[in-house]
Amino acid sequence: MNFNETENQFAVLAESLPQLVWSVRPEGYHDYFNRRWHEFTGLTPEQSIGDGWHRAVHPDDLPQVQARWRQSLETGQPYECEHRVRNAAARYEWVLSRAAPFQDPSGKATRWFGTSTNVDAQRKAEDALRRLEKQYRLALEAASLGTWTLDLTTDQIRWDEGTCALYDIPHDGLYSLSLDEASELIHPDDRAAVRNSIAAATDPLSNGRYEAQYRALLPNGKLRWIRSHGQALFVQEGGASRAVSISGVMSDVTERQASEEAQQLLTRELNHRVKNLFAIANGMVSMTARTAKDPKEMATALRGRLSALSRAHELAQPAASGHMTAPEVSLAQLIEAVLEPYRESAHDGILIKGPAISVGSNTTTSLALVLHELATNAAKYGCLSGPGGRLAIRWTLQGESADLLWTESGGPAIAGPPGFEGFGTQLSQRSIAGQLGGTLEREWRPEGLQVHMTLPVDRLRG
Repeated sequence: MNFNETENQFAVLAESLPQLVWSVRPEGYHDYFNRRWHEFTGLTPEQSIGDGWHRAVHPDDLPQVQARWRQSLETGQPYECEHRVRNAAARYEWVLSRAAPFQDPSGKATRWFGTSTNVDAQRKAEDALRRLEKQYRLALEAASLGTWTLDLTTDQIRWDEGTCALYDIPHDGLYSLSLDEASELIHPDDRAAVRNSIAAATDPLSNGRYEAQYRALLPNGKLRWIRSHGQALFVQEGGASRAVSISGVMSDVTERQASEEAQQLLTRELNHRVKNLFAIANGMVSMTARTAKDPKEMATALRGRLSALSRAHELAQPAASGHMTAPEVSLAQLIEAVLEPYRESAHDGILIKGPAISVGSNTTTSLALVLHELATNAAKYGCLSGPGGRLAIRWTLQGESADLLWTESGGPAIAGPPGFEGFGTQLSQRSIAGQLGGTLEREWRPEGLQVHMTLPVDRLRG
């Protein structure tokens, strides 16, 4: 091949290309730059040849450019380097420079031909994408969110580190598992609902929105409420739409779920107690009417009992705010206040007896609610529902616990335990076991209900 002819052909081609084109002698001397180079850099041919082109390279990038260029000259391997070049307006732009040797029949490099392609827009777009990705990750971390993608073709799920953290699974980077494996990490009672949510989101007639809330099974056996939402991706195949993946985020909503459950419980408790208050008031009217000699005496007695009921209600009501606390009272005072509305002026069938034990403001509400529920049921169905009934409440100290016995007698005969547990019974059990750390047992005797409670003294005084 005639080399001069090749050089001429190269020059024609180089001048027509939009890239910055250059050529180098075997020893590394740059002897040619095309017109586009001079227009872009503002350097003249005399300023560019030899090592003159160095002045156009960003000072921070020049050492790397020179090192790679020397390596290519020594090894004969193609040259490639991404660096910044100063344009005629004195602003630096990113270029991708590549060069390859032209070799004679013996394999010796006789000349190098190279190009520098402007990749500034691409590089800036990549930098912006990296910044956006970093901001995205920071936002996810700040909100304690995790991301996930479900490939519906392979039934494989990919979790990021945030999602792994929500499941208490140590992992760096992406974590893959099958849909069946992921289902095993969901509470059995919630799996069907999650599957149904996936099916609804991937229905071609749907908007592709996925939402689910479920309990995750953690490695330590505990549960964590997870809220997950995402969007399905559809493709068109043969005129039909088909979902190929779902991508989304998930978060820990355990605290919010607990708060909602507490609010629901409070609402149910309020409704329950309002109904009981009306029932108690009705019973008081009937009880007072049986013993009053005239309307005036009945009105006086009824006002006193309703006032006592109001005082007990104030003791039993949940705290309205965190900074308001009730004064400390003794166990006897608490029981007296709760049972005062049920005493009849002409006959006292209620016995309250036991050693002095203080009840702290943090436990007054819980214990008052339990006593209130027992007294309400006694007034509606037990020993306080009619004349002649008797109620004995005795307690003793047994080591670090208070042993309290609620004994009813003289009321309607009891055939056996009720067929179901009402809300009041559930509330009492939860208050004693969950909030006071004690035990509550009921014995449905024919002559009347007997309730045995064991309460830790330190919790009572807390």
